[in-house]
Amino acid sequence: GIEDLFQPQLSPGGSNRRTQEDQTRSFWGDYLLDCEENDSSVTLEEIFMFATGLPCIPPAGVNPQPRLQFDTSSKFPMANTCANTLKLPLLDNYNTFKANMNFGIKNSPGFGCY
Repeated sequence: GIEDLFQPQLSPGGSNRRTQEDQTRSFWGDYLLDCEENDSSVTLEEIFMFATGLPCIPPAGVNPQPRLQFDTSSKFPMANTCANTLKLPLLDNYNTFKANMNFGIKNSPGFGCY
C-alpha cells in the first residue's frame, strides 16, 4: 500500500521528538485508511500526486523512494516533488491532523494539474 511506499525519517528512539513522530505516523496510517475508505475529501491518488507530482505509482516503482519527514514549522503538509518527500505536521490530535492534511493537499499550488 501507499503507507509502505514512504520511508519515514525518524529521530533517535526514546527522544521526545520521536514520541511525537510515532504519534504522527499513527495519524498518517489512520488518515490513509480514511482516504482509502472515502471517509476523507482527499483520495490516495491525490496524496501521491501531492508528494511526488506523479498521478499514479509507475509499474517500475518510484525513484527516489518517497520519504516521510516530520515538521514542526508548519501546521500543514508540505512536499518536495523533486525529492519525493512528504513533510507531515506534528500535531496533537487526529481531527486537526486530518483537517490540515485535507486543506493542505486540496489547496496546494499545481494541484490537479497534470
